[in-house]
Amino acid sequence: RLIQLGMQELCFEHSISPEVIHKFISEEWITPYDLELMLFDDEDLARVALICELQNDLGVNDESMLIILNLIDQLNYLAAIVKTNKER
Repeated sequence: RLIQLGMQELCFEHSISPEVIHKFISEEWITPYDLELMLFDDEDLARVALICELQNDLGVNDESMLIILNLIDQLNYLAAIVKTNKER
C-alpha cells in the first residue's frame, strides 16, 4: 500500500464523480482498504482505471463487469504462483 488516496483525489485522478465510486463499491468492484475513512490504495487506483477502461473503451456492461474482474483476479493470482515457483 504505497499510495493512500481520499475520495476527492481518486475522483480527480480519473475524472469521475464520487457517485461513480460509490457505485463501484456497492457493486463490489472495488473495496477501499479503509471503508470507514474512504481511503484507497494503489490497487484500488489501478482497479478503478481498469473498470473505467472496460466501460468506456470496451463497452462492458454492469452485468459482465464482476465476472471479468473476477477472471482478471484469478489470472493475476495464478501468475503470482507461477512467478513464485520459477524463483524457487
